[in-house]
Amino acid sequence: MATKRDISKTSLGGPGPLFGGGFHFMGRGDFYGLILHLLDEKPMHGYEIIKAVEERFRGFYKPSAGAIYPALRSLTRKGFIAAEGTTRPKTYRVTRTGKAHLRSRRAEIEKRFRAFESAVGPERAALFREFRETRKILGPNLWHLTPQQARALRTLIVRTRKEMLEILSE
Repeated sequence: MATKRDISKTSLGGPGPLFGGGFHFMGRGDFYGLILHLLDEKPMHGYEIIKAVEERFRGFYKPSAGAIYPALRSLTRKGFIAAEGTTRPKTYRVTRTGKAHLRSRRAEIEKRFRAFESAVGPERAALFREFRETRKILGPNLWHLTPQQARALRTLIVRTRKEMLEILSE
């Protein structure tokens, strides 16, 4: 007879290597390599890079502008990329020096992408995307809900949470 797991005390992160913080898809210095890799595919401006990273990691990781722009400045100072244009948004492209650096690390970067995609799987990635999309809907509208909308959404969330607990305890 199958027994149900007690998930009542499971943290949001959970115990596994994927959600518990044990799986790090980027090691030290990999973020710069990731940006170089994406810019090697095509020149982009900062916001495009953010969206490309989010797409590459299936919604599990979306860097902030506070992460992207300092990295772009650093890569520019190192001579790995160059900014084109004098107005915003600037478009960044990989230089010869950056291409040489990228060639030396390409196998390692690709290995990390494959490991991440393998660990996450399309089902978990799709689930995570749905959570993010729900947050995008609720977040900006939360302060504008009528009392009736708030009650209806709370009822929906309570019911959904109960159903989720049933599924997770199987």
